[in-house]
Amino acid sequence: MANLFFPQLATGAMAQYPIKKTAVTRTITNLMADGSIIVQADTPAAKMIWEMAFTDLSPADATALQAHFQACIGPYHAFTFIDPTDNMLADSTDLTSISWVRSALLNVSDGASDPNGGSGAFLLTNTSSAPQQISQQLAVPANYQYCFSLYALSAVPMTLDLVRQGALASATNTLSVGPAWTRIISTGRLNDPGTQFTVAINLSPGQQVTVFGLQLEPQLQPSRYRPTVGRSGVYANAHWASDTLSMVSQAPNLFSTSFAIQANV
Repeated sequence: MANLFFPQLATGAMAQYPIKKTAVTRTITNLMADGSIIVQADTPAAKMIWEMAFTDLSPADATALQAHFQACIGPYHAFTFIDPTDNMLADSTDLTSISWVRSALLNVSDGASDPNGGSGAFLLTNTSSAPQQISQQLAVPANYQYCFSLYALSAVPMTLDLVRQGALASATNTLSVGPAWTRIISTGRLNDPGTQFTVAINLSPGQQVTVFGLQLEPQLQPSRYRPTVGRSGVYANAHWASDTLSMVSQAPNLFSTSFAIQANV
């Protein structure tokens, strides 16, 4: 079956606020004959539930939601859901993890001072005479609206390239960085129908920069930084939480709906 992805609205957003997000966990408790109790977390039972409501939807957006629901046969087929309240990048707090692909001659050092007064930033150094990069690839539609952002600092004024790339198209933003922490942003859509999307930082030969707070979001502009340890805000095994999807006509060409989505954590 073809990949199924929760649709993005024509506005470039994945949802409308407010959103209610609930983490559900379960604990197994065994009462022994001697009265002792053994307690263990039932990790496979953990799940996340999003309760979402939409108003003033255009006919195109209403049709896209209905078509997606029908393609999934309601709650039957799994789909990929991008959490609109989270960071799409895995391990944003650890650029040395396997979630990140680094060029062979790019040195990544942790423990650098960050803009919050801590030591969560990373020093990136291109030790070669050729461009080097650090990147992360996600299995999401390349033609959605995305915003890639990070905080950057360099000892001397310079420019840094942020890349958004699919299989058939890419976009590079060359942004100024200096001795004060600056949040730099690459935002837009790619003309690419593929389902692989990559973000990257490109460093020129000999370039050195300190970075912090790498974040990817399915929207126009960045929100506050949300650090990730391990998993990201992309859920590849999400399901509709109901077997019906009601669409209400509010006015000519304006529709509303509400529903829940759930996914194993």
